[in-house]
Order: sequence, then structure tokens, then C-alpha cells
Amino acid sequence: MKMRASILILFFMSLEVQGVCLPESPLMNKKMSMNNNAALVKMEESVYRFQEIIGPILPNDHDLIVKLETLNPRVNALINKLETNLVIEVYGGVLSHPDINESTLMLLLCHEIGHYLGGAPFQSRGGWSSTEGQADYYSSSDCAHFMGLNESSFLDAALRLTKIYAEVTREAAPVLDSCDERVSNRTNFGYPPIQCRLDTLIAGWRGQSRPKCWFKEI
Repeated sequence: MKMRASILILFFMSLEVQGVCLPESPLMNKKMSMNNNAALVKMEESVYRFQEIIGPILPNDHDLIVKLETLNPRVNALINKLETNLVIEVYGGVLSHPDINESTLMLLLCHEIGHYLGGAPFQSRGGWSSTEGQADYYSSSDCAHFMGLNESSFLDAALRLTKIYAEVTREAAPVLDSCDERVSNRTNFGYPPIQCRLDTLIAGWRGQSRPKCWFKEI
């Protein structure tokens, strides 16, 4: 069966949760106005491009669905695996965020598919979803390159995306000319600190090892 890809513009909240890019938070953003047609069209174009590139990488019998839940004010995104359906949901609180542009949305989608394509370490034994750190690493080491991002657009997207993460988790905003120097005594299977997540994105992009601030070699 040939893989099918589709994009849905939705007006309701999802009840399924797997591979969530951020921890649950009370932070809400304004809903994305459906009257903002120009912004929505650009996002749809980014999603279609993402699906066209990622689709051939997936198993032939898998369907990739991206849901833009424009009226959901939550600042988050997630991926569900429902049998052979891979469903990525991006909420309106993210879509309307001032730090979201086409490259940032593409990198966010890369993170979500990274939960499925990123490989070990996984969130649970026998599970399918890569850890947050590994999904971050895959998003930049592989997916962002597949999307054709250049160094400048990637670094801008990585900084913008992790600044959104920092806003949600109420951590200090990450910076490009710094790094998280902590050394984890075991692999972090949850959410790494935000500076560590930016470091991971940059390391993946540059073909460097996964940062020790979340990953422990066995």
C-alpha cells in the first residue's frame, strides 16, 4: 500500500498523547485566527513540503497525518502512533507564537517525527518513541538537512524553538554562544534542560556527539 499524507485544519482538542515535545503546562497563547489566511497558507505549504520529504522514508503501509489545531491555545505539539497511522498535532498556541516562522515550524515537525525515526534511546523499554533528547538530535542531524535548511536558517529556527520551550518550562532563555556544561550520570529519559536541548540541536546539525548534559554512553 502506498503511503498517504494529509493535512487537517482542526477546531477541537486531542485526547491522545504520545511523544509530546513539551511537558504539560498551564501556559496558553492566543488562538490562531482563521482570518489570517496568509500565515495559514504558509504553514500549510511547510507541512506539505515536510510530508513530501518524510513520506518516502516511512514504511510503505504507513500514513502520515499532520493536524494543525488552530483554535487550541495550548503551546505544544505531539505525535501519536495509531497502528500504521502517524499523527502529528500542532496546537494553535504554537502556531500563533511570535517566534514561529516556516523554518521553526519545519524543525518542530522534524522533532515530532524524530520520536518515530530517531531510534534509541527510547522513552520506554520495548516502546516506539525516542526520548526527547534523541528526537531533538534526529531533528537536526537528519531531518533539518533533508528539509534543505542552511546554517543561518537552522540556527535561527533552533534558537526560536528552544526559546518557546523555555517560555513554557519557565527556564532561562537559551543562547547560541553558551553551552550546558553539566554531565549527566545517566541518560535523561525525560525533558533535558532547555540550554541542553539547544546544544543537542546544534550538535546534531554539526555531526557532533550527543551532549553529555542528557546522554550517557553505555
